[in-house]
Amino acid sequence: MLFTHKIDAEISLILMQPMIAEQIFAIVSAEQDYLNEWLPWPSSQTDIKIVTAAFRDMLLSYADQKSLTCAIIYKGDLCGVAGFNSIDIPLKKALIGYWLSEKFQGNGIMSRTVAYYIRHGFEDMGLEKIETAHAIGNIASQKVIKKVGFIKEGTVKNAENLHGKIVDHIIYGIMKSDWDKKFICD
Repeated sequence: MLFTHKIDAEISLILMQPMIAEQIFAIVSAEQDYLNEWLPWPSSQTDIKIVTAAFRDMLLSYADQKSLTCAIIYKGDLCGVAGFNSIDIPLKKALIGYWLSEKFQGNGIMSRTVAYYIRHGFEDMGLEKIETAHAIGNIASQKVIKKVGFIKEGTVKNAENLHGKIVDHIIYGIMKSDWDKKFICD
């Protein structure tokens, strides 16, 4: 495999690559209703070729240092995706995004994964700020964000079209200068 990183005894990350496209496609296909509640893209993932092409794009973006997206492996099972959807080297900041299979919710997987990305971004990549956002009402995402130390920065009206419903986003950020390592799960 191209890139793997062990976060802890239960969680590892694998760089998104075509060889795991079928596993991701299976999760997204099986959990359409669940994922579509807060994500705009699952309904467009109708064919394995679409997913494989997206993974190739993610690898190219990683090679260009514009993103870092990984599949999450929990106790040997692929269960979701997390990563820096965009990296702005000149501004020393990144935007993190993530999703997790419904059956893996409640195990602290995403909190530990996002905490890893924060540490990696600040300590290894030289970032000064990490941002994220979620639609108002997405309580699960809000819990993750607050648990790892993000601070609410504001609200963006009409930020996203979720399958015909226009939603507002809450924007969060964490600065390296304000980062409290107590949030990092080792």
